[in-house]
Amino acid sequence: MSDIRIGYIPVGVKFSPASDGSYPAAEEYHGVSYCDAVRQASDGAGKPLLITPGSIEVCRWSPVVLGLREPDKQFDMKIEYAAAFPTGSVLVAPINAFKSDAPPDVVLIRAERDQLKKLIVSLPPQDIAFDLAGKLDRSALEVFRSGGNPFDKMKVQTVNETLAALNQLEPWRDFTKWIFNRDWTTYLFDLLLDRFLANMSICRNSTAIPLKTGKVNVSYFCTGGIAWGMNKPNHLTCGFPYRLYEKFDLAWDS
Repeated sequence: MSDIRIGYIPVGVKFSPASDGSYPAAEEYHGVSYCDAVRQASDGAGKPLLITPGSIEVCRWSPVVLGLREPDKQFDMKIEYAAAFPTGSVLVAPINAFKSDAPPDVVLIRAERDQLKKLIVSLPPQDIAFDLAGKLDRSALEVFRSGGNPFDKMKVQTVNETLAALNQLEPWRDFTKWIFNRDWTTYLFDLLLDRFLANMSICRNSTAIPLKTGKVNVSYFCTGGIAWGMNKPNHLTCGFPYRLYEKFDLAWDS
């Protein structure tokens, strides 16, 4: 399918890439979160980044989800989908930086709901993680089903629109870093996320779930995805195993 246009260039994710020159040369990432690294990999022309165990300075979830850190906290132990530990590094790069004979493991797509729907409906149901539909913290696939709960979508979108507005303020961005750089505030916020909002949207929902299940998953953005990934609240995030992504010929705006 070549008539589908999405918002951002897709980002390929490769776990423990070989250092023999088959994968894009990348600078080591140091920053707040995985979703921030994904943003940088797709901004403008994009740039390949290598995430190592010491790369992520604030987010407490993504190093565990990506297999870069062994779970050691109460809120880490309940993460059901994660790359195998230890993962030496994770490469994120614009999809067109990868060679056809050395593809990524997972491809991340961030786009509007209707754009993603065109991709989802063209795949057989067995290639989509519909068993997660209805579990708001880890999947937004419910909105692609007839009879899906419209309240869930409205609830998450309202929160994300509010977060996107607050994100224009530097003191708010500093506050979110302060919250998630401490165990006790992260634990309390984690309880809230599990019940009412999306959680680990790009690292777990869009990367680890497709990696572990071999199926496509779609997610609302979590707090970090909006605050640090700077994603638009009317967009969703989606992860494709590469074998499914390569069926499409997509175009993108930037």
